[in-house]
Amino acid sequence: MVFRVRHATHFQYQAPAYESHNEAHLRPCDDPSQLVLAFDLKVAPQGASIREFRDYFGNRVHSISIYPPHDALTIVASSLVERLPGFGGQPASMRFERYLTDDAVRTRKHCEYLTATRYVPFSDRLRKFFWMSRPRKNEDVVEYVMRTIGFIRDQFGYDTGKTDVHSSLDEILRAGGGVCQDFAHLTLGVLRLAGIPSRYVSGYLAPDPGTDTPGEQATHAWVETLLPGAGWTGFDPTNRCRTDIRHIRVAIGRDYADATPVRGVYRSAAGQNTMRVDLEVCPAPMAPSFGQSQQ
Repeated sequence: MVFRVRHATHFQYQAPAYESHNEAHLRPCDDPSQLVLAFDLKVAPQGASIREFRDYFGNRVHSISIYPPHDALTIVASSLVERLPGFGGQPASMRFERYLTDDAVRTRKHCEYLTATRYVPFSDRLRKFFWMSRPRKNEDVVEYVMRTIGFIRDQFGYDTGKTDVHSSLDEILRAGGGVCQDFAHLTLGVLRLAGIPSRYVSGYLAPDPGTDTPGEQATHAWVETLLPGAGWTGFDPTNRCRTDIRHIRVAIGRDYADATPVRGVYRSAAGQNTMRVDLEVCPAPMAPSFGQSQQ
């Protein structure tokens, strides 16, 4: 299935900004489950210096620099993405007791996805929460992952007013609610303490034509865990499910900090700015015309 994505980020500055430098994770991934058919990045004001590179995690990142004074900055990423079903193996049934016998090997190969991070600290609060849902020795690994996701969503409600993009998992544990980013971070913390390599995924969730009604759209976040027989496998903690053809991957990392859609710094006589994000994700039965320039 093919999807069209338009992701526009608008910054308005209280006083003119200059020497503005941003990094953007906006180009969807090319992998066995999805193919980027077209991508176009436009920046206003014109004259921005744009450079593309791959980061440590293999993400395609755009560095955007504007030196002259400007009152506003707009970054618009347009993508045409084909999601391909049927890729990835079926996870093998394996009891936790057997899975943990290879713990040392996984730690050497995937240590960055098993350790604490800025947004996923191994705090006393998290360890107590983990103890409530710890795996049983004879429990199947995949069943434990799904049980963990269900347990977290049973304990915490979806609430946009209790956390923000800078919140760590300790804050969702205190607040009792959060959004997709928070559920992803909390799931990462529990699974990593259990010894399962797990990574953060940022992207988009396309609306379901059969059930979703038109409305405001937002970026989405979920997790991928390293499972026996299947490799990296996606799970959506917010929706209590495995990822499917509607999940469009953009970037991966240890937590939100490694996959932030747009982040940067600038100089200005006044330190405040406002940001607005407009996102549209929809099926594309016919491929629209996309330019290849980056201005």
